[in-house]
Amino acid sequence: MSDEQYKRLVQTSVTCFLYCGDDYLFLRRSTSKKIDPGRLNGVGGRLEKGENYADAAIREIKEETGYSLSKGDLSLAGVVKLEEGYEEDWVMCFFKARVASKSIPIGSKTQDGELVWLNKGKVLGSGYDLVDDINYCMDEIISAKAIFFITAQLNNNQKVAKISKSLLPKTT
Repeated sequence: MSDEQYKRLVQTSVTCFLYCGDDYLFLRRSTSKKIDPGRLNGVGGRLEKGENYADAAIREIKEETGYSLSKGDLSLAGVVKLEEGYEEDWVMCFFKARVASKSIPIGSKTQDGELVWLNKGKVLGSGYDLVDDINYCMDEIISAKAIFFITAQLNNNQKVAKISKSLLPKTT
């Protein structure tokens, strides 16, 4: 690597995809939010100081939906690194977890936006404005056959301009 190193602030976060049967729960961010206004994403958020990704996932799921899950309920779906596009770069762990009911404990309206259930076959063609990285990993999240590792460079509209993706098959 050259002496000129890539230096930007990095945010760490979790994105969690809860599912019940063939339906997945998404958060449509309020248009008043600074990050991804009006866009659809899994539930989640930033890690707190000293917190690991799994603990953050459990906490964020509880805060944003009211579902109480344990670490044993989580399955790692992948890791995504987003460069450029936002004020900071992002390193995110994506998790998947099954819930027993589509009845959201805190209801569908939250301070962050609206929680929406979508059938797994209709997510990418739903008509919602998705955060762009979902377009590149939703199939792996649903199939759960491999853990994905993505690094994406974003343009000024937070859309993927260049992407590198690797899959690591899950073993049983």
